[in-house]
This record gives sequence, structure tokens and C-alpha cells, in this order.
Amino acid sequence: MKRYTALLLIALLAVLAGQASSVPDDDDKVPAIQQGIRRLHPERERAKALKRLQEEVSRKAEQKADPWDTSDEVWGTVDLPPAAVRDSAAVEGHRLTSVPDAPTEGRRMTWRDEPVTADLDQLMPFMTVEGGEYHSKYVSADSVGNEVYFAFTMDGEDALPGPLRLCVRYSASSPLDYDQVIFTIDGYDYFFYPKLTRQGKTDDGLYWSASDDELQAAYKDLVYALCHGNWVMVKLMGTGGVSRVRVLTDNQLDDFANTLAVYRLLGGII
Repeated sequence: MKRYTALLLIALLAVLAGQASSVPDDDDKVPAIQQGIRRLHPERERAKALKRLQEEVSRKAEQKADPWDTSDEVWGTVDLPPAAVRDSAAVEGHRLTSVPDAPTEGRRMTWRDEPVTADLDQLMPFMTVEGGEYHSKYVSADSVGNEVYFAFTMDGEDALPGPLRLCVRYSASSPLDYDQVIFTIDGYDYFFYPKLTRQGKTDDGLYWSASDDELQAAYKDLVYALCHGNWVMVKLMGTGGVSRVRVLTDNQLDDFANTLAVYRLLGGII
């Protein structure tokens, strides 16, 4: 009997020793154990989250090959898009008006009646005048393109400028009837409501939409922000729930500022 008991005890010890030597792989761990390990090393999770944020910022700030990105993302949720580096010198491709730093940093921009720091001789080389209409010379001459810009008209040399206008042109392989434009400028949203949007289709099969609206006093903050912002994303909100998004280039921001400066130097009032 004692011998039988001893053999049974030896067998039991052998089984226990085998189980102790078997260590499961990480893939075999149950979620509760994995959660415990993560809590022991929270810095790993923070590093992963920071990496994901950096990748998201880089992806959203990158200019897409398609002028209008169809991913329909909420651009205003990005906290730290890269600020554009600007040159204050009066050279082609750089805005000629000052860009404030401290006064508007960290808050929504509102209209400020600042003096124009350049003169017409400096600004007019960047403008085109066609049939009394003034706009940036970098705006495509093609009426069916992808543009967002300021324009205004003058009836004669002695006349004062007419109202400053915001012009939007959309062209893509899919149609878009938009009735709202959201400008996200340095992280803050500014809403614009065009009164009339025209649509059509080219012989090449592209759909186009366009609007051309006078900028009333209610949009003064938007005008100022477009001329002084470091980064701007535009979202066209379609009537059928579809929207299109694009990032404006530094040159387009320069065009806003320079066109407004010419408008004011010629006597225009917002």
C-alpha cells in the first residue's frame, strides 16, 4: 500500500513539473493578462498614440493629387497642422502684406482695420485686369477649373471698386451641387453660404460647379482670416450629403491677401 501511494505521488509531481515548464506565447495570453502588461508600461501606449497622431497630421496636411479629396473627413479635428513658413520680401509667390503672429495666435481671428503695407506698384504685377475685373494673375483662365479666390470690378479709372467677391470653382469626374462652404483656418471654422451655384458638364465629361458672391459685412472675419491665416482647408458641402475637401496652397493664401490689399488701395471698403 505504501509503495502504491509513493508511486502515485511521484506521478503527480511529474505532471505538475511539466505544467510549470510550459510557458504560453504572447499570442496565447488572455486579454486580461495583456491588459495587465500594458498597464505596467503605459509609455508604450502613449508612444503609439503619438505616432498615430503624427501620421494623421502629416497625411491631412499633405496636398492630395486629386484637387478635391473625396474622403469627407472633418479637417478641423487636427490640432497641430504645420504652419506655413512665409517670406516677407516682395517677391513673386509671397504675400506682400504682413502676417501677424501674437495678436491672433491661439484664438479665432476677427476683422482688424489694418493699414496696407504695400503700394500698387508692388501689387499690380500679381494681378490680372480683364474687362474691368481684377483678380490674381495666378487664377486659371479656364472657367471650368478648381479655384477659390477674391475678385472685384471697376467701371473706370475714376470709379471706386464694386463689392469684393468670393469666387469658387469646382471641377471633377463626379457632380457636386454645394450650398455651403466651410473654411477651416488655423483650426477654426468659418461658414459661407453662396446665393447661387451654377452647374454643368464639359465636352470631356467633367462636371463643374461655380459660385460668385459679394462679400457682405457679415463675412469680414472670414475675409481677414483668409488673408492672414497660416493654413486653410476648404470643404464644399453638397445638397445631397456629399462633400469635397481640399487644402489651399500658400500661393492661394498670398492671392487673397494681395487682392484685398489692391482692393483697399483703390478705395474699396469691406
